[in-house]
Amino acid sequence: METNEIVTSDLTKFGFRELDMAGDLLKAYASNGSDFLTDGVNVFMNTSSGNVFLSDEDMNVGMLENNRVVQFFSCPNCGNEGTQKDGKESDWNFEKYEGFCSKKCQES
Repeated sequence: METNEIVTSDLTKFGFRELDMAGDLLKAYASNGSDFLTDGVNVFMNTSSGNVFLSDEDMNVGMLENNRVVQFFSCPNCGNEGTQKDGKESDWNFEKYEGFCSKKCQES
């Protein structure tokens, strides 16, 4: 039965590019680990964006950035998303505001 899942861990749904990205991500994870991913870590792909990422059972998300696995944030208040580095380009600070992009969102 065909499903239209946005996020999948089925490697048969990954294209060659996404499989290569998954390999790079897993190599970085194997080499350096992660201080935010805990139990139940799996590889996923967003079928809409083509992004490949790791996620644990607590829904923490890790993406590859400069050959390291870094945390990917989604502000629970406004939906802004990205890594800490991405956020700084937009004057967001996910780490400072505990996953929220700004003090305004944290206090809302």
